[in-house]
Amino acid sequence: MRFDGFAGNRQAKELLSAFVDGGRLPHTLLLEGPAGSGRRTLARLIARAAVCTGEGEKPCGRCPACIKAAGGNHPDILETGGEGAARSFHIETVREIRDTVYILPNEAPRRVIILAGAQGMTEQAQNALLKILEEPPAHALFILTCENRAQLLPTIQSRAVCIPLGPVPPEEAAEAVCRLRPDADPAAVRQAVAVFGGLIGQAVQGLSDGAFQKVMELSPAFAEAVAAPDELALLRLTGALEKDKGLADGVLGALGLIFRDAVALRFGAAEAGRLSAAPQAAEKLSRTLTRGQLLALIRAVEGLQADRRRNINYTLFLTLLCSRLRAAAGR
Repeated sequence: MRFDGFAGNRQAKELLSAFVDGGRLPHTLLLEGPAGSGRRTLARLIARAAVCTGEGEKPCGRCPACIKAAGGNHPDILETGGEGAARSFHIETVREIRDTVYILPNEAPRRVIILAGAQGMTEQAQNALLKILEEPPAHALFILTCENRAQLLPTIQSRAVCIPLGPVPPEEAAEAVCRLRPDADPAAVRQAVAVFGGLIGQAVQGLSDGAFQKVMELSPAFAEAVAAPDELALLRLTGALEKDKGLADGVLGALGLIFRDAVALRFGAAEAGRLSAAPQAAEKLSRTLTRGQLLALIRAVEGLQADRRRNINYTLFLTLLCSRLRAAAGR
């Protein structure tokens, strides 16, 4: 299988290649990964491979089926989803799918249904989908995408082959971002890749909508507020994250880099090896906090990032952000 435009994730590629090249795609795939990990990009590539009628590796990109699929108008590929608010993916959508999935494909050997953001399905929608997945027609291929499989019913999970997706190594991620944003400054691209943890989609989005610049402006202030005498400064800064989860993810990533730089300075590392773009904040923290406190802050950031991946209540997350960082700093 060919993975044009989809970087990293070697294990996922090997598994999918075995399925596609062996002609034994399962009837349901679940692509699991954080925002920006390429879930929808990969889902579309799998769909193209499933309808491709060319020879050799699939999708070939040249046959009529591939051309139609790339243009978003292949009659045997249906893409729908609930990428909006929680539980925005309702049962009516699944009922519409049920009415069409049993009809034989128009042109391709498979009918592909991409359900993007499946974590947004209501419980009723999931149960309705389950009835289809229990006895799917032989020609149907379901591709579900979600942030965390735990957000889906265990019965849905048990009927799907789950393929986890994750961050891409820095150099490969930077190359991919540069291809998608050729106008971006290479230094900014490398920093964005580091801040957004190797998640290409988040880095591209951050460079495009100004979120990366906001992260660069906010993160030094956050770092200093963590070690401030009282928590008022940190609480005020947290207000800027209330309506923007993506910005919170970026700030967390940037804070992790600043804390690592501060630890490196405490251990006498050269400035040339710094990871963040906030040397003054890192230097101030290295003089203000102990090695133990700085290491505790790195662990606190990692824990908060894990909480975000688990999609915990966002208001609770912001509260934990303040309390855990202040506690780690001994404040």
